[in-house]
Amino acid sequence: MAYLVYTVRMRRLLITADDLGVNAQRSHGIFQCMEFGIVTGSGLVPNGADADAAARHARERKVTAGLHINLTDEYPLTAQDDVATLLEMNGMFMGKDRFLKALKAGDIRMEHLEREIRAQVEWCFDSYGSPSHISSHHHVHIQPQIAEIIMPLMERYGIRFVRTPHEEPLPPFGFDIPAEQLQAAVVLGREAVPAKEMYEANGFQSTDHFRGLSLLGNASLKNLRHILGKLPEGTTELMVHPGSNVTYGTPFDLDPQRQTEFRMLMDDSIPALLGEKKIELCGWGDL
Repeated sequence: MAYLVYTVRMRRLLITADDLGVNAQRSHGIFQCMEFGIVTGSGLVPNGADADAAARHARERKVTAGLHINLTDEYPLTAQDDVATLLEMNGMFMGKDRFLKALKAGDIRMEHLEREIRAQVEWCFDSYGSPSHISSHHHVHIQPQIAEIIMPLMERYGIRFVRTPHEEPLPPFGFDIPAEQLQAAVVLGREAVPAKEMYEANGFQSTDHFRGLSLLGNASLKNLRHILGKLPEGTTELMVHPGSNVTYGTPFDLDPQRQTEFRMLMDDSIPALLGEKKIELCGWGDL
């Protein structure tokens, strides 16, 4: 007698709060969401105002933190003369658009990129320990030139996991996002697919699915519930950006969405919904 064998794949959810260490208020909100909410991991920014304190706190509390490489905001960790092609005249990193344009035009020297990325990796090991995964501010780690620099460092330091920011399907699927944001997510997804193949071909792993691009700027309890209700089989990373109340900082810090995300991730109804949908929370170490 022949028997049919069914493979049941669980739905697992890994929730990563980016920008740990950007400033004390953002760090406080992220730590709260990890201790009392549903956030299971974080992305530690090496050059934020609160980076050293956040790394120490994460290490002492044994909080899971990945390295959120930052090449498009604030100041480098490396001496400015040693990474000059990455910087504006004021010594700060270029913004995302200028950086990507310069990278694709060949105006950035690869040795400058390697120096700064290595400095950020070594800072993470010195200040926190081994990161759970690699991600980056504005997702620049999916650019081929940068991936070629990151992968040998991941191999050397034993870092196994990397984020793949390919979100599919995108709205409209229950809630709408602005057309410009939708197009940017589509373009990013197209770049993320070959990047994932490149990382995987070299032995590095990612999650099966990714969410968070459509939620950024559109966070609400309703929209989070919608994402959870349509979560696919396998493991999904949900990228979030919570923060506590602030009276100063960047426009992103001051955006009420930071507190909306905080409340959304701390809401008492979500654990019950996860149970109802048979979604298991997990961390990078569970992959």
